[in-house]
Amino acid sequence: MKKLTILTLLTISLSGCQTQYLTEQGERLFGNVAGGCILGEVFFDDCKAGAAVAGTATIIDNQDND
Repeated sequence: MKKLTILTLLTISLSGCQTQYLTEQGERLFGNVAGGCILGEVFFDDCKAGAAVAGTATIIDNQDND
């Protein structure tokens, strides 16, 4: 649960700031990995697995769009 709280705070702090730290594709990847972590934690008690699946799917999708 501590990891989930830290991840949520990190996501809010990066997305709430007006400075562009990440590219548009990086923001999409970061958001999808964070969402995957949350869903993985909720459904499977494994944040890493959810994040890995979401990140991999995003990367493959980005390759198809290029």
